[in-house]
Amino acid sequence: NYIKKHLFLFLLALIFFWIIFVLNFLFSKSTDFKDYSVILMQILLSLLILLTLQVRAADFKYHIYRVLRFLILLSFIGFFLSAFKFGSRVALGDSGFVAYSLFYIFYYNASLNIGPLEFFRNQGIFWEPGLLAIYANIFLLLSLFVYKNKNNSILAVLCVLTTVSTTGIFMMLIQFLFFFKKRKFTFLQKIYLTVSLLMISSLVILSFTEKKLESQEANVSSYGLRAFDLYSGAMVAVSNPIFGIGLNSNVFITERNKFLTPEMDAIFGLIEERRNSNSLLALFYSLGLILSSLWLYFFYKQEIFKDQRLLFFLLAVIGFASEPLVFTPFFLCFVFSGFQSVINLKYD
Repeated sequence: NYIKKHLFLFLLALIFFWIIFVLNFLFSKSTDFKDYSVILMQILLSLLILLTLQVRAADFKYHIYRVLRFLILLSFIGFFLSAFKFGSRVALGDSGFVAYSLFYIFYYNASLNIGPLEFFRNQGIFWEPGLLAIYANIFLLLSLFVYKNKNNSILAVLCVLTTVSTTGIFMMLIQFLFFFKKRKFTFLQKIYLTVSLLMISSLVILSFTEKKLESQEANVSSYGLRAFDLYSGAMVAVSNPIFGIGLNSNVFITERNKFLTPEMDAIFGLIEERRNSNSLLALFYSLGLILSSLWLYFFYKQEIFKDQRLLFFLLAVIGFASEPLVFTPFFLCFVFSGFQSVINLKYD
């Protein structure tokens, strides 16, 4: 009965979400099914992963914990090697993104200068440091609240700090606020923790200020592009509130270009083919308000991090707003877990 239950939930979720995306294709402005075929295969992959773990009665959290620890340890190796600029510059696909790569395992591109010293931000196997920072924060959540492992908590904090990601440091600060609220501390511990929080807050402010100044000095910067993604994504979502525009990237570019201001002409060549990095807004302008709200509701109701549901949801939403992660197989598993918990079928 246990296996039959999860097989039934697997098929039910597969049919339900496939129907959602087929209906979205039919009623939205998308005319090319190519992008939909990708998401449908990702849905199948995510559900198969979830089904396999459920049938084996495996602890999904523990598997995530082990994999993330491995990726973080691997990232420190890449961070060390980046100081010597090993590897060669490679182009990743047809995106126009160029980075240093060593054995196509380690990537490093975003550099920082402190006086005469130059070092690269830690990004591990990912194409952007912010992505590593998000997964490092999930590892921190598991280390702090689930497995209560001090050494791994320190490892996660160091990983986030070496990414120099404003979003990642902000997410880490939120976790510590949750952690401190649940624990009782002595007076000296409170002083130490207060100083630590102030230092972390200062890093967030300094990183944000630096990116803001960079955007004022250059036509294009990380801060400027994210601000552009926020503006353009919000405008497209508001203009297509019911069914959204679908998943087709060409339709998004056409809709987004309707809201370009004259001030953006100078950088149009760089943003012309750019997709939106804010996947939270991408969810709303792709699926519309109703389906997106349902999607987030399922995500919140996930059973994998049940005891840390609110904190995980908050961290994920912040991460979605900064990186294109919302439709990736890893996070889809949480949506399907929530769908199954909402169905909550009873078997004899």
